[in-house]
Amino acid sequence: MSISLYKPNSKNTGCAFNFSIGNNRNKEPVVYVNAIQQFSWDDNKKTGNFSGNASDPDKKINLKFTEFEIGGVISAFKNRNEFSSFHAFEENKTSIKCVPWDKKTKVKDGDNDKWITLPAFGITFTRNGSQVFRIPIEPGEVENLIEFFKFYLKSLYKHRKIEEAKKMEKYKPSKQTQKESSAEGDDAPF
Repeated sequence: MSISLYKPNSKNTGCAFNFSIGNNRNKEPVVYVNAIQQFSWDDNKKTGNFSGNASDPDKKINLKFTEFEIGGVISAFKNRNEFSSFHAFEENKTSIKCVPWDKKTKVKDGDNDKWITLPAFGITFTRNGSQVFRIPIEPGEVENLIEFFKFYLKSLYKHRKIEEAKKMEKYKPSKQTQKESSAEGDDAPF
């Protein structure tokens, strides 16, 4: 399961982010985020291309979020505060920021245009201080990401509950063992 956000622009500074739920080595659900920088812009079609950067490791990034980072992002979205984290893997050092911003947009009010402010967010990954992956997130996208992250957390806890039940079943004495134990006697064990 995944959610993809593509945000190309005419300045060729856009990004695409993909949030997906996969499994780690222990078969637990995890959230992966893949981002790729925009490769080109077609001014005639008003579209951006990302696939040209698919083979350039400096133009893409892959991260795995912990359940607590996901909780932090949900909290930031709900409370409109900043969330930040840091990942270190091999020689890469990546800072993660989720920051609220007020997006000004023009809407029709009868025959007139008026400007309103929408509660948007920006997510930025900065690898090794110089490779920047950023994407603006609209209010509707924020709501979808919150539900996606909540679904992930429910899946994670359901998986853990099932695994714990399996472990408990493994250590539960069999009925035969219980009968033998009770038949052995009424004597105190000392």
